[in-house]
Amino acid sequence: MPKINELDSKILKNLLQDGRTGYYEIAKQCGVSKNKVWKRCRAMEKRGIIKGATTQMNFGHFGYEALATLLISVEAQQMEQVMEFIGKITEARAYRQYNSVYNVRAVATLRDLNELDHVKQVIKRKLPTMGLKTYIWTGVRNIPENLNLTGTLKDTSESNQRNSIKAIRTLGDRIIIDELDKQIVGKLTLDGRASFTKIAKEIGLSTDTVVKRYHKLTEKGAIKVSIQINPNKIGYTSILDFNIAFTTPGGLSEPIVESLAKIPDVIIITKTSGDYDLQLTAMIRDIAQAFAIQDQIARICGITKVEASSRKIPDRWPTPQQYISTF
Repeated sequence: MPKINELDSKILKNLLQDGRTGYYEIAKQCGVSKNKVWKRCRAMEKRGIIKGATTQMNFGHFGYEALATLLISVEAQQMEQVMEFIGKITEARAYRQYNSVYNVRAVATLRDLNELDHVKQVIKRKLPTMGLKTYIWTGVRNIPENLNLTGTLKDTSESNQRNSIKAIRTLGDRIIIDELDKQIVGKLTLDGRASFTKIAKEIGLSTDTVVKRYHKLTEKGAIKVSIQINPNKIGYTSILDFNIAFTTPGGLSEPIVESLAKIPDVIIITKTSGDYDLQLTAMIRDIAQAFAIQDQIARICGITKVEASSRKIPDRWPTPQQYISTF
């Protein structure tokens, strides 16, 4: 049974696309009153479905040269130690993986590629690892609004249509981001829907200055605000991560990417270097859906190899400072 109705789904998808969308604008798109949208949001907050709002970031604008996935194989009793240690030596998020030889997955933000070599050396020297693989990210498609929130065919159809006409973000040259910009982003990371007046007062700027800086950051593709939800409250049970390889002339095939982006509940697609061409993340409700997604991936022409692993869903998602879409 669907955990939320069609109106709630439309509201959430709007706020996952842009967490600062006003109730009036959502009401116009949904064909209901502003007051009704406000009431539905309050009701979802009380049920624990809406948990807050945060930012996605393009780390290149903030002085980071690369992002990387580290897959680490350790003995089960060493996992907590390894994840804690990784968080201390680099800016990384570490997760426990299931159903994979590599039982720890970490995503690291790197000031330069030399930092990755340093991290690998430290891990091999200091930790009881049995295996280590790394993949450099070359692009990200972050599409939280692709969640099939109601589980109905209509919701799926609308989600696929939206992704099929999605304009690819053009980021252009990196912009200069100063300490005041970083302070604004920090406030929005904690509360993406905080009023500009409140942020201005806390930082010591005028509201107009905060508004102008926010629009500069969003228009240049440096940040995006998204609401946060608790996926467990609407029936999701786990996250699946796929490593995907394919054979196409000249490397990456955009038709393959677009086909993957149309699969409901696929939320992140990452272009990578190494043994695999893409990493794909999907949120699932049950084992039947896990099999269905793997079957959909396998049917896409050109895909030659797929490896899957699973991990737990956080109770507040998207997590703070995920990676904004770059393609």
